[in-house]
Amino acid sequence: MIKLLNNYIPQHIKYLTLIYLLGTLFFMMFRAIFVFTSKDLLPPNSTNIVINAFEVGLRFDNVISCFVLSIPFALFTVISFFKFNKMHIYKFITIYISLFYTASFIICATDIPYFKYNYSRLTIAIFNWIDTPDMMLKFVFSDVTYILYLIVLIVIIIIFTILSGKIKRKTLIKSEEKSTILLRIIYTLLFSFLIFMGMRGRKESPIKEGHACVSANAFINQIALNPVFTFVKSFSNKIYFIDNKLALKEVKRYLNIVNNNEYDSPVAREIVPDSSFNKYNVVVVIMESMTANNLKRFGNKNNITPNLDSIANNGYSFDNIWSAGKHTSNGVYSTLYSFPAIWSVRPTSNTERTKYSGLPGVLKQNGYSTIYFTNHGTSFDNIGEFLPSNYFDKIVSQSDYPQEKVVGMYGVPDHVMFEKGILTITELSQNNKHFFATFMTTSNHEPFIIPNDVSFKPKNSSLKKQIVEYSDWSIGYFMKMASKQSWFDSTIFVFIADHGAFIGEEKYSIPLSFHHIPFIIYSPKLFNPKQFSNLGGQLDVFPTVMDLLNAKYVNNTFGINLLKEQRPYIYFSEDNKLVCLNNDFMYVISKEKEETLFKFNSNNLSNCISENKIVADSMKKYMFTMLQVSQWMLEHKMTNVINSP
Repeated sequence: MIKLLNNYIPQHIKYLTLIYLLGTLFFMMFRAIFVFTSKDLLPPNSTNIVINAFEVGLRFDNVISCFVLSIPFALFTVISFFKFNKMHIYKFITIYISLFYTASFIICATDIPYFKYNYSRLTIAIFNWIDTPDMMLKFVFSDVTYILYLIVLIVIIIIFTILSGKIKRKTLIKSEEKSTILLRIIYTLLFSFLIFMGMRGRKESPIKEGHACVSANAFINQIALNPVFTFVKSFSNKIYFIDNKLALKEVKRYLNIVNNNEYDSPVAREIVPDSSFNKYNVVVVIMESMTANNLKRFGNKNNITPNLDSIANNGYSFDNIWSAGKHTSNGVYSTLYSFPAIWSVRPTSNTERTKYSGLPGVLKQNGYSTIYFTNHGTSFDNIGEFLPSNYFDKIVSQSDYPQEKVVGMYGVPDHVMFEKGILTITELSQNNKHFFATFMTTSNHEPFIIPNDVSFKPKNSSLKKQIVEYSDWSIGYFMKMASKQSWFDSTIFVFIADHGAFIGEEKYSIPLSFHHIPFIIYSPKLFNPKQFSNLGGQLDVFPTVMDLLNAKYVNNTFGINLLKEQRPYIYFSEDNKLVCLNNDFMYVISKEKEETLFKFNSNNLSNCISENKIVADSMKKYMFTMLQVSQWMLEHKMTNVINSP
């Protein structure tokens, strides 16, 4: 029966299926070599989770193979309905497949030593060495293991070529086409569906790097990735705004850096306090979609954030703060690491394995335990891979909570996360460890789910207002629990949003409520309430908090200390637009280079760039300088923590 069915499968379907299986076999072989050569990075008793990573890796391999085979499949489909000598087309297709798989295998082989050197899967950063080919060749041939990789690559290419040739002869040349037109149509539709699903990598949204996350271990989360996938995807990450030399010069002027010749990084500057280090605990609460427009202090009359308003009234409230982007990944990245968002790029999902300075790195350098709490799983925004690689000791996620507490796609409600957080950081404090804890709330994200097993009772009829009320109640609940702990009096609490939300009418094409966010620093035993109106952003959280700690450190970021410094402008990304503003103007430029300038506090909402060209050029130059230097530092791996002299 099986033989009978096999006889009526179209020749080209059999050929492509066998090529697919052969390619998958070699991709898995390279993955096995990758793991073996880095086995020292594996945690103990990790066999099962490594097997899981291999299973997930099949999805990434599918994406590559299905993209490679999609064009041959389309050609085969067209010619299968006609009778003529097809040998020339067969030859073209087999050469095409051989070339693409050979290129893929070269990338896989190159990726293994590349990872060993850079602790990153292969990206276009490999091209940084092209302008010095002699050095690259010396580097390769100076290590016998690289020669072994080259030998393995050559052997695999030879074996693939031989086996694919045999498959061609057996399925396309020596085999007689027995399938009917109807069967060919049926198989074409079925194979088209399989190719399409394979190119997506999963049934839901297309596969991303975050879906490679299968554990809390950063290395294991690298195993599933196919380096061809990371290499191709990285091409979209390289962006140029202005000339590098000009940007590197101007950034020092903008950040008031007088002399930093002892550092390679263009933005590194040593911060020396005038008194001893205050080793307070630090808790950062990044609030999902908490626009400033929700708070009473910014004009909201619905009284939906009484707890946040109370905290702001009794702490340091920075009232002119703007989010770096409009996605959670931007907010987490910029708040913790003080680097800007660029277009719609999701920095935590970047395939380039980059280490950053910022609060986690510098505080860990000073002996702090670092921990991150989230409601959901760690594959979201790739935090399971990104954060452990950037100085977080532990991530508490959905799998760490009682499963009966999970209420929806985003895991547990905020108050459950805060309950777990109190227990966890109290345990840390009992071990005489100073801690840096970050909480990323999620409940204020659609689909909204308000838990019914708590004392919270909403006052508004609108579900959107109710969920903000609940989010605020959870923060009040958290602070009430925290105030009873021994570590409370020596802890600095930071409240900031990942981004805002669209609320009410918007005057401009850029929804400012999506970017205007609260930033509150609260510690009633350490400092008195104060309000700040100077311009700032998520970028500035790190150096501002470090000032309160009186820490000596090297600020290797784009943030400034809002307690002592002033910004001329703040800039942020609105996906396909970039925005720069001050208290008077807002400059906007799109990817298509369309520029607009709006004047605040004016009834005229039209583009006023023609009569304010000097202002627009100044804002553009400032923003493009920061973004270009940021990109340059990423390319040259100059973003990491720098030890203070």
